[in-house]
Amino acid sequence: MRLKALLIGAIVSAPISAANTLWFETNSPLIQAHKYLLNNDLPAMFFALVEVWQQEKNQAISPHLNKLFQQSLRVDCGKGLESRPFPDWIKNVTVRAIDTQSPGRDSYRALVEVSSRKDITDISLTRWVQKSISADQSFVDLTQDEGSTRSYVKRYNLNSKIPMGLYRIDITAQDQTSWSSWLVFGESKAKVTIRWQSKDQWRVEKNALLNSHCPLPKLDASLYDYVDDQYNKVWGESYESDYPTTLEPNIVPPDRYVLAVSMTHKRWQGPIIVEQSQIISKTYDISIEE
Repeated sequence: MRLKALLIGAIVSAPISAANTLWFETNSPLIQAHKYLLNNDLPAMFFALVEVWQQEKNQAISPHLNKLFQQSLRVDCGKGLESRPFPDWIKNVTVRAIDTQSPGRDSYRALVEVSSRKDITDISLTRWVQKSISADQSFVDLTQDEGSTRSYVKRYNLNSKIPMGLYRIDITAQDQTSWSSWLVFGESKAKVTIRWQSKDQWRVEKNALLNSHCPLPKLDASLYDYVDDQYNKVWGESYESDYPTTLEPNIVPPDRYVLAVSMTHKRWQGPIIVEQSQIISKTYDISIEE
């Protein structure tokens, strides 16, 4: 009942204008998306939502589409949005949106990681309609052995946070078989964020109630040294509860390091894993006295 009340409220509060006459079209994809969500038919709801987002005239109501999408995640954290499994040759697909805050500089990246039983020649993430999200990109084969599964990543360096909207993932194998899927990036304030509190402490801030159907946000703390123009990870720990706000003493020898702390929220879109990470980093000195 709570979900139905929220959806009805969203419909009533939608702006009425010439651009939004589709609200009164009984069979419009937007109305159908609401009906499918009320009936808990998540795959049909997602298909209708994609159709609405493809209509350029409907960009004015993208905030409402975002709210509708966020409502759907309350059902099962997105697992039911797509009923089709991966093809046999694809094992896993993970999409990561990463915001990194360093002293004097913020940077943004998008990554698509794929585990496959076939050799992959290309992975792409484009914004509707066929818009490249960045020319600064790289494709890397991460496979380290001759096993049956190979690992790949496509990295995009961005000028800003990846905007909400409709995207498309395309994966092409060496034998020219391919797989593709629509992907929606929503926009919502992170439920748990981190920031520096002092020279050697960070603060964990809880901004909203967590989605009980999603995994708990994960905090990672890592130390890196800088050798031969390359950062090397020398220590790291992960936490899904009882988040620390400082490092324990004597975990690494005295030296100058880079401390990176991240908070990652995880959801699904059918079989696809979608992660959004906030990273804060700074120089971290450990003296002999410590």
